Amino acid sequence: MAKVALVLSGGGAKGAFQAAAERYAREEKGYSWDIIAGVSVGALNGGMLAMKKYDRLQEMWETMSNARVYTGKLNWWAVVKMLFGAKSALGNGPLKQLIDQEFDPELMKVDLRIGVVSLMTGEYGVFRPNQPEFRDAVLASTAMPIVWAPVKLPAPFGDAVDGGVRNVSPLGDVLDDDPDEVVIINCSPREPKKREKPLGNVLDIGRRSLDIAVNEIFAGDIREFLRINRNVKEAEAAGVTLHKQNGNPYKYFEYKLIEPDQHLGDSLDFSQEATQNRLRAGLEMAKEVLGVAGRRRGREAEAPDGQASLYVWGAGVGRERWRRSLPGPSPHPWPLLLRRTGLPGTGEGESTTDR
Repeated sequence: MAKVALVLSGGGAKGAFQAAAERYAREEKGYSWDIIAGVSVGALNGGMLAMKKYDRLQEMWETMSNARVYTGKLNWWAVVKMLFGAKSALGNGPLKQLIDQEFDPELMKVDLRIGVVSLMTGEYGVFRPNQPEFRDAVLASTAMPIVWAPVKLPAPFGDAVDGGVRNVSPLGDVLDDDPDEVVIINCSPREPKKREKPLGNVLDIGRRSLDIAVNEIFAGDIREFLRINRNVKEAEAAGVTLHKQNGNPYKYFEYKLIEPDQHLGDSLDFSQEATQNRLRAGLEMAKEVLGVAGRRRGREAEAPDGQASLYVWGAGVGRERWRRSLPGPSPHPWPLLLRRTGLPGTGEGESTTDR
């Protein structure tokens, strides 16, 4: 039986895209998850999926609103409060109440890992349902810096925040378990949205800076995967096996990436109009990446030249395109071996097989 891991990125309100894409993969393409790793909104979605509260997760997003997640507004009054010692611009009391009501560690049926970042040590840490502070860790993983206050966790973590600050796509949380396939659902395109208007205040500047940093982390991770894939594949062709520092050989991981081809709005806009747009976008992109309902899983996609290769299902429903990986540093050089023919000009590529 194949072991399949689901990796859920951060993205705030854009997590609706993630929820819809996962639902299509599970209900229409027959996926089931043996491991789930999530940060930020991915921690929230992942926890509900690990408890198999599928209908409840759908209901949550279809009835979502700003008031159900946070209190307050991002305005000059919020800036003034922070100048006088407030730790955040908004309150996350409603979100904490939701997590306390919905999350029961004893109901977890899937191996779940939640990522947080300690403001005390700067380190990324993983929490699991069997730890007594698990609910607090979920809240911490959703705590976007500046927007929401850090959450106090036991030493050595102390004040902890959104795991996406260091690990927007927590692939490293699952690869050590040697899954046969990894499905990543990212809530944002890899290129940050270009702004046409100047930023209004310090809160806008802080949020914009965080968005850019998070996008760069993800792009760097993907670039590093593809670089290592190329090296491992070339070594294999030469009859050489590359090994990790612990002596174990690098392994082939089949890999699917579902991400939007356009920006999905403000990560704090939980209005139903925005949420419904994201739900539709997640469904359509999952169809594009995984194939239309009814097709069997595991059939090799055919490249434009008719030969088996690595390629990316790109932007726009129903068409394929080649996508270059973006430059950028990555602190997480986790290996991912894929079958590859190469992207024009880079020698790198990625496969999303037709399902």
